[in-house]
Formats: sequence, C-alpha cells, structure tokens
Amino acid sequence: MNNITSTTDRIRVSRRGFLVGAVGLSGLVALTACTPAGGASGGDGSRYLSLVAEPPSGMTRTFNPFSATSRWVSRNAMYEPLMISNAVTGKTDPWLATEFAWNDDATELTITLRDKVVWSDKRPFTADDVVATFELVRKNEGLVATSAQVRDEIVSVTAKDPKTVVIAFNRPSATALEAVLSQVIVPAHVWNEIKDPTTFDNPDPVATGPFTTVESFSSQVYRVTKNPHYWQKIAVDGLSLRSYSGNDQISAEVLAGKIDWGGIIPDPDKTYVARDPKNNHYWWPRTRTVNLQLNTTLPGFNDVKVRRALSLAIDRQRIVDVAYWGKSDPANAVSLPPDHFKSWIDQGLVDSTAASVALDPDAASAALDAAGYKKGSDGIRVSPDGKKMSYAMIIPTGWTDWITAAQSVADDLKKVGVEVKMSTLAYDSWAEQVYGGEFEVTLVGMVESSTPYRFYYESMSTHTVKPVGTQSTINAHRFGDPEATALLEKFTGLVDEGEQVATMQQIEKRFAELFPVVPLYESPDYGLFSTRRYTGFPDDKNPYAPLSLSLDYSGYLVFPHLTKA
Repeated sequence: MNNITSTTDRIRVSRRGFLVGAVGLSGLVALTACTPAGGASGGDGSRYLSLVAEPPSGMTRTFNPFSATSRWVSRNAMYEPLMISNAVTGKTDPWLATEFAWNDDATELTITLRDKVVWSDKRPFTADDVVATFELVRKNEGLVATSAQVRDEIVSVTAKDPKTVVIAFNRPSATALEAVLSQVIVPAHVWNEIKDPTTFDNPDPVATGPFTTVESFSSQVYRVTKNPHYWQKIAVDGLSLRSYSGNDQISAEVLAGKIDWGGIIPDPDKTYVARDPKNNHYWWPRTRTVNLQLNTTLPGFNDVKVRRALSLAIDRQRIVDVAYWGKSDPANAVSLPPDHFKSWIDQGLVDSTAASVALDPDAASAALDAAGYKKGSDGIRVSPDGKKMSYAMIIPTGWTDWITAAQSVADDLKKVGVEVKMSTLAYDSWAEQVYGGEFEVTLVGMVESSTPYRFYYESMSTHTVKPVGTQSTINAHRFGDPEATALLEKFTGLVDEGEQVATMQQIEKRFAELFPVVPLYESPDYGLFSTRRYTGFPDDKNPYAPLSLSLDYSGYLVFPHLTKA
C-alpha cells in the first residue's frame, strides 16, 4: 500500500478518528417528519425533518464545531469533513476532498480538494480554508477536533495551490489518516478573525454543508434550512431539532407514527414493522461492541485475574435476548464484531479464547477464590487487602438498552459474590464522572471505526492514560500496557496491508490476555425509518451508508439520497 492514491475504497490504515463521548446515545437519535410552526405546512408546502439528536436539557445557540457542547447539526449538517469513513461499506467516501496520496514512507500526505464548492456566503472554498482549520486546531488545544489527536505528529500544513493541500508529519503516520480526513473544515475568512475559538458560540454559521441557515432557535427546539449554494442536490428543505427525555419517549413517538428516521423501539418486528409492513422498516447492522468498563485504579479491578473471572460470570446471551430482543450476538474475546472486522480478526485466536467469554459461574467463583478474593459472611467477596468487592455502576438516564444490560450484569456478578448496584444519572453527570475517572463500573461503547486500531489504542495505550480527575473521553478506565503500546506504535508506521494485519493480530492477542475492558455484546447501530414521507434510506438491500444517526457524518451520506414520497 505504498504511494496510496485513492478516492476511498483502499483505505485500510487505522482510524484515530472521531472524538465522541459515549456511543450509547444511539438510542436517543431519531428523525421526525414535521412541519414549520404555524400550520400543517410551510407557506411553500415544504416539510422539515426533525432530528432528535440533542441531550434532554436546555440547548444553547452554539454552532461551533470545535465545541464539546455544540449542536448536533454543526458537525453533521453544517461543517463538512474532507472525507467520510463509511462504517457500513468499509470505504471512505470523498467529500470536500476527492483524493489523497502518501509518499513512500507515510510522512507526507497530499490531499486534492473538490472543485466548485462555495461557502454559504458564496465565498469559494479553497486550500487556504483547510490550512487555516488545521492551524486553528494546532494552536488551540481546547478545541474538539479529530486532527487534534495527531497534533503532535503534524509538522506543517501548506497550500500547494488552491485545490491541493500537503501535510507533513514528523514520523511515519499512516494511522493519522482518518483523523486528518475526518476533520471538519471552517472558513478562513471567518475564523481567522475570532479571538478565542474555544469560547466562540458561532450563532450564525457560515459553512459548506446542506443546512446552514438558523431559521429559529429556543432552548427546546431549533430549525435550520437548506443552504442554497450547496454543492449537492438535497430534497429535504430543512431540519427541526428537539430534545427528547429518553428511549421511552422516542418509542412512543415511533408508535404514534411521527418518526420518519431513527431511534430504538422494543422488538421492532412486532411493535413497529407489523403496524405498517409497507412503510415501517428498520436496519441494525453491527459495527461496534459494548464492553464492561471497570475502573482499573481500584482494588480488584486492577487485577487481571479478577477481570477475567468476572467475564466468566456474565450471561451474554441473556443480555442479547432481553436488552436487544435477540437481534445481536455476544462479543468474542477480542471484542471485534466479525462482520465488520472480518479481514482483521485472527479467527484461530477467537476460537481458542471462546471459553473466556462463555458463561461459567463455577469457574468464575473458583478463579476468584484462587486469586484470594474470598466470600465474607454476607456473601460479598473481600480483596486480599481487605476491601469489600461492592461497587456502584452508573448508566445514563434514558438509555434503556444499556440499563437493561447493566442490570443483567449486576445480577450475574452478585451470584459469584461481587456486589454491583446499578443506578442512573443525567448524561452530563455520568460523563463528568466517567471521563474524569471518578467512577467504579459502567458500560462503554466502542467508537465506530474501519480498523481495530482506535479501539485498542483507547483501551490499552499508555499514552491515553490520564490522572484520575482529569477529563478524558478515551480510556476512562485508566489502563495502560507497555507491550500493547509498543505494538500500537509499531502499527502506526506500517503501510503494507499484510504487515498491518499481522501486527493487529498480535494486539488482539494482548487484549484477550488482559481484558482491559470486558467484552459483552455486539452493539446494534439502531435505525428505524418510514417511507410514508421520504424514501431512499439505506437498508440491508442498499447498504450505502449507516442508518444510525449516532455514527458520525451519517446524515451527510444519507441526505442526498432522500426524496419526498
């Protein structure tokens, strides 16, 4: 794979990609067909799609794509990336950029930009905007940006000509590719004038995306309308975004026939499709896993023998049957969904380690006994240093799939003498505790990616371990392994596909030995849609893009395909 030049289908290098909070939010994402306020339709008869992709609390008018509190549309309907990694196809779709090329040793990346793209204020989109964006991220460490994850590797970003950008790295950086291509781009003529981009709300955005005009805004709902200068044709006239309290409220809206795209509903074949087989559909491919996240700074959880023993106590099939109505599968010991990562997985390793993720409570109890964690008079085990194995598990309020899964895990662990008390918190409070490392037990969802690199980097690299109390959206469990780190660093310099796969399989082996997080189940990428109002959604017969709006940039991939029914 030296001198890779591609419009996408050959991207196999790893993905450091998207800086995302928690994947469990997938259950809260939905699109609802609605109309502008004031009547059954707008004055021109247009209909809006209403996206439920905001947290269940008051919203602020923040369209800064570099802000952690930015509105959903800023990175999904306004500010576009250079390319979009497609979780379903395994390809990377050209977007603001059409091609890229590495030099022989993967220290220089040349990116070709798309012609005839303009900003929503009609100014031309050029290489200067790309350079300005990367410089903005390099100079302001407080910005949330994919390229921030490779900030230390980038030496320079230059405009070779108006449509060509050259990025130089200080070492072979094949694994920086997705972080670079996923970077959303902002206009130089606007952002070069901003004194502090970390606090800028950007209330009236100038962007290249399909929906850029803020028609109305309140703390509970806002509407954005079509960019008349967008470089693609879009049939949807606008988006309306509203807060929902959680999965139960989303389900009620689905059953009421108000939601056109997205969300989660129990047993969808019976409760959704059967109501209107012609128009009601769903598609739940699996590109990620959900894992049990144990704070490894705590006694007990810092012992690999305990983590492996707890794995044996968990009935994964029951989680799948109860929380996901049988529409998923238990995770394997390397925690990689086989359909999505087939070309990377060492199947021999998966087969040989199957017992470590199989239900065997007797073996779990024996392993805990052997490791010195004996049951007390109350049936709860005590660590060798006298600490009772009693922990709090926190889950975000409203995430009914995770809540059900978490309660199942707690019930199973109790049977082997480990007490886990599950409770729910508002998402912001949950995130603050988890990302600050000030929690005991939770669930963590793998961030979608085209290779396993990012998952293992965030799970095991010593470079991702932050002190407890320091906010970090990755490696909240605070685990680092020098051997895994060395292998991950080796991987970053590889561009040959065979060498990449061989090294990744060594990393998989190390993960299966250590269980830094305990694999639980493959996570469905939830997607419901109705064809009563709009058609053209992706599904298993036409899998051109993810249907789940919790996956980054899926809206960009789908909007151009939608047509009014």
